[in-house]
Amino acid sequence: MARTDLFRRGPVIIDCHTHLNRYLPELPVSLEERHALLRAEMEAHGVAYALVLAAHDVTPDWPGTEELLETVGRDPRLGIVAGVRHAHLARDLPHLRELLRGARVKALKLYPGYEPFRLSAPEMRPVYELAAEYGVPVMIHTGDTFDPHAKVRFAHPLEVDDIAVDHREVSFVICHLGNPWMLDAAEVIYKNANVFGDLSGFTVGDWQPRFERLMVQKVDEVVAYVNEPSKLMFGSDWPISELGGYLRFLGKLDLTDEERDGILWRNAARVFRLSFEVRVERDDEGS
Repeated sequence: MARTDLFRRGPVIIDCHTHLNRYLPELPVSLEERHALLRAEMEAHGVAYALVLAAHDVTPDWPGTEELLETVGRDPRLGIVAGVRHAHLARDLPHLRELLRGARVKALKLYPGYEPFRLSAPEMRPVYELAAEYGVPVMIHTGDTFDPHAKVRFAHPLEVDDIAVDHREVSFVICHLGNPWMLDAAEVIYKNANVFGDLSGFTVGDWQPRFERLMVQKVDEVVAYVNEPSKLMFGSDWPISELGGYLRFLGKLDLTDEERDGILWRNAARVFRLSFEVRVERDDEGS
């Protein structure tokens, strides 16, 4: 596994949940420009490494796994997560195996809700077996959706419990903490040693004060309930959510130093098997 050297003045930050989709018309048209915009945001906010999640419904504005690998896959500060399309499982599984064999993909991503399927459906078993074979996590969309046509009952976080119990050898990530069913997600994370949660995508754009106060309270409840610093990870869902505002939100949570350090990078580095050498760049270096 390649090792990335990170020079830092402040804490290391890994954003485990970003996209290069053109969700809004004001975003750049080309994938290359959106890549440059993400890197600029990472530089501006001290994010050392980010995972980019491929779309399940590939369009000119929503790049799939292959296009991401071809365009940004050589960026040493980005990892690619393959989007798994339930509607095309039989066709896609051999290609996913090829990508995983080449170690070019850091995780798989499922989109229940956006696609109307049950995580525990029999046809999903080969996906989890593939993840187990290559030792990669399976990220799962849970909770509210960006698309009003999606069916959120398929995205309830309790759905994750069934597959976590049946596939103990696989690490599952409950994306968005199942928002608004966050305590349900907390129970699944607490109960299952192989389930983790990311804190991404709670808001569109930057935070509105009243909603931010509500979400600080809800996430603090999850942290207190799970009560295990190794289980939660920072993710922004950029460009749906504003990266700087999301980091400020994290700063308002009631966290110990160990919990904050884990959420910011240590947990993601372990779950996604990322290897880093961290060296501190000092202001007085060379003096």
